[in-house]
Amino acid sequence: MKAISWTGLAVLLLAPGALSGCVVDAFCFSGCDDGSFGGSGNSGGAGAQGGNGATGGFITTGGTGGSAGSTCEADTQNDPENCGSCGHVCQLPGAFSVCQAGECRVESCAQGFYDLDGDPGNGCEYACEVPVIGAEICDGIDNDCDGDVDLADSDLMPPTDLCNTTAGTPCETAVAVCLGSQGWGCDYPAGVETDQGFVRTLETKCDGIDGNCDGTVDETFFDLGKPCDDGGIGVCRDSGEVVCDPNDDSLVMCDLSLPPDPTPSSAEVCNGLDDDCNGQIDEGITFDMAPYPASGTAQYYVDRWEASRPDATSTAAGVNQNIACTASGVMPWTAASWSQAKTACEARGAGYRLCTATELRQLCAQGGNAYPYGMSYQANTCNGDDYDGIPGGANDNVLLPTGSLAMCKTSDDVFDLSGNATEWTSTKTGATNEMPPQDIYQLHGGSYLSPGLGLSCDIELAPRAGEKAILQNIGFRCCKDP
Repeated sequence: MKAISWTGLAVLLLAPGALSGCVVDAFCFSGCDDGSFGGSGNSGGAGAQGGNGATGGFITTGGTGGSAGSTCEADTQNDPENCGSCGHVCQLPGAFSVCQAGECRVESCAQGFYDLDGDPGNGCEYACEVPVIGAEICDGIDNDCDGDVDLADSDLMPPTDLCNTTAGTPCETAVAVCLGSQGWGCDYPAGVETDQGFVRTLETKCDGIDGNCDGTVDETFFDLGKPCDDGGIGVCRDSGEVVCDPNDDSLVMCDLSLPPDPTPSSAEVCNGLDDDCNGQIDEGITFDMAPYPASGTAQYYVDRWEASRPDATSTAAGVNQNIACTASGVMPWTAASWSQAKTACEARGAGYRLCTATELRQLCAQGGNAYPYGMSYQANTCNGDDYDGIPGGANDNVLLPTGSLAMCKTSDDVFDLSGNATEWTSTKTGATNEMPPQDIYQLHGGSYLSPGLGLSCDIELAPRAGEKAILQNIGFRCCKDP
């Protein structure tokens, strides 16, 4: 802060008639340029003519002294009425003047005036009407009357705790700024949400920015990141994710550009999906079944492949158990109890059911065959105990995808009636002795664990199992009434 000249006010007291030819006016704030004429000069000299500025305590604008007589008895070195020469009155703006060594100087400044530049020629040149001088603050006023206001004053100290400067958030770089008569404010980076200068408690914009500097982004938009869709049905439905609306930062929207894309409506197939987009799944399907007999009037129809789950693939049996499908190249549905197999077939609709043992035997032995493919056993034609399911190394007995062995079929292309998975039938052969007893049902066709004799169409002592049996080598296929 610049040095401020401010001493006690002094009033120059003059004895009446002490200055012959001078008009005494101790406090002159206005009209100081009204001239007056003095009397006769001292010691016989000519009378002095008064100056164009009044004499006395101080003035707000300077004036010049009157023309002195040729001689006077005044102390021109110290007399403010005759400073430096007779009749030269000290009249410095905003100041109480004194005469020192024949020059007019500021003795003290009037209230509200300050001598900042130290130049006696312009008196107390700086007007600063502050009721009480104090430290510089941000208010648009020169509080310490040093000639510098607010940011121009190096003494101005910004507050240290006004702004939110939470580390790791957009507010981290915020700084306090002086806004003049409005006081202090905070300069926050773009993206920070404020209300009347304060950081908002709750974010109002969905913009991917931590607008309230709490360490969480867009937390007031609760659905962000959740799955959404266009309201379509079945495979026609387009799914996406809730994101901020790029056209309105107060809203969210469903971004449907993300994969997968919807599938056009098509004919219904057995896959656990609503392919025709009508709100129903796997309804009205025409299943690939072979009639028996192959020519003439059909007595019943049999699945061409072992039953599979709707979501089965070539490597996985799937988990959807709503309906029994029949398809080539997928893992068969095994490890199902008898009641599960029965229910899965009946889920196709009216007329669908588990096959009887007689029906499967008849279809397998058409034309008098002992095996689906002919009269005599041919090793490795069907997936029995002798077939190496994993080539190389030891003989591996494993379940294979349906229809894997092209020659293991009947003449009308019904596959795997011999080997792979042995199949539940609806033919009941007895009950267990346990309490409560389990019904026992005949199995058909042998499995990947069966030797050659167990793979024939008609086994003298056919395998069977209790209705609750759940084994990896027991599957089933469905039949349908004509």
